[in-house]
Amino acid sequence: MSHEQTASENSFPSLWRLFLIFFKIGCVSWGGYMALVSVVRAEIVEKHRLLRDDEIMDGIALAMLLPGPVAVNVVAFVGNRLRGTLGAALCATAVILPSFFLMLGFATVYFAWEGQEVAEKALSAIIPAIAAVIANAALKMRGKALPGPLEWTLAAIAAGLILFVGGIWIVAAIIVGAATVGMLRFRLSSRTETSATAHKNPVSFGLGSWLAMAFLVGCLALFLLFPSLDITSLSAQLFSLFAGMSLMLFGGGYIFIPMVQEAVVGAQGWLGPDEFAASIALGQVTPGPILISATFVGYKVAGIAGAIVATIAIFLPPATLIVLAANQLERISHHAYYKAAQSGIRAVVCGMIMAAAVSLLRSIDFSGGLEEAWPQLAIFGVSLIALAGFKRDEVWVILAAGLVGLLLP
Repeated sequence: MSHEQTASENSFPSLWRLFLIFFKIGCVSWGGYMALVSVVRAEIVEKHRLLRDDEIMDGIALAMLLPGPVAVNVVAFVGNRLRGTLGAALCATAVILPSFFLMLGFATVYFAWEGQEVAEKALSAIIPAIAAVIANAALKMRGKALPGPLEWTLAAIAAGLILFVGGIWIVAAIIVGAATVGMLRFRLSSRTETSATAHKNPVSFGLGSWLAMAFLVGCLALFLLFPSLDITSLSAQLFSLFAGMSLMLFGGGYIFIPMVQEAVVGAQGWLGPDEFAASIALGQVTPGPILISATFVGYKVAGIAGAIVATIAIFLPPATLIVLAANQLERISHHAYYKAAQSGIRAVVCGMIMAAAVSLLRSIDFSGGLEEAWPQLAIFGVSLIALAGFKRDEVWVILAAGLVGLLLP
């Protein structure tokens, strides 16, 4: 049975099944961003065969162009593709919940928490394993994304630009340039046959789309106008701040750090510098997206209710935007020009995924020479062999790496 046939047959998984899949992903996706995306790809494409690689890469490209956390936006894209708006909401919620509860627990006891050294030892071993997971995802995607020399060249250029230049404008330029090359390079058929993944009845800009647009405009308006409004509710202030900022976070979660620091430490004075640093450090320790640090801030400001409001505000608007954009793009997905553009985009997405793996490896501390760095390099090599050679599950590879980190001196 072909992969395409299997994906088609499983195109409508139950909501409960989706929740369990993404909750599991949220429990083990340390590193956020491409780490989480790579585990999503392994579960959805390889293990459960619900979508194809090209569909996942379409979601990654769209998420990179839109504001908000790339990984959670990709999850929302996948959920929307499988089960519509409800699927998007359920999958995004499921993947965030493990990090939310962990962060809530850390925020409650972090002053008395003395296990930070243990967590750091585990994390130092998990990072190279995550790099292996990401590299393995890129290797698996290369079959469809890189069919010829031109695609390999595009992927190499994209990886080089990400590693040595970086920045959201570079990402945008890479994707636009790749789309242009794709349309110029590939001969376009005069026929515009509907692809196997296109809906027979493309999504129209109906009432739901207008409501989503109104919600997004309202979030931005509230953020811009809030200083002039006489509102004393801390929950309302949290929602206004994080919902507005979430729609300005082009470039991923790390752009969030200086923005939120200026807002909650400088402007609002809700957290001290040390407390803010703790929120970022704990966001790194938990699996899932770094933006889960908003939960810590919300808890500090308004308790559990504040944690819930801040978490919803930082993730909901970008997820709404990507579902809205994906539904409208679905209307043109059967056109030959769109397909040609996507062929170029998928090549550079594969290159950017490999760049993410290299970036994680570059974070290994070589200041003490190979004698100190070799355990992490060995973990990367063994993890990649286990994943690519022995087809081991990403979850067990990550957990095993964390255990090794705890045992290392």
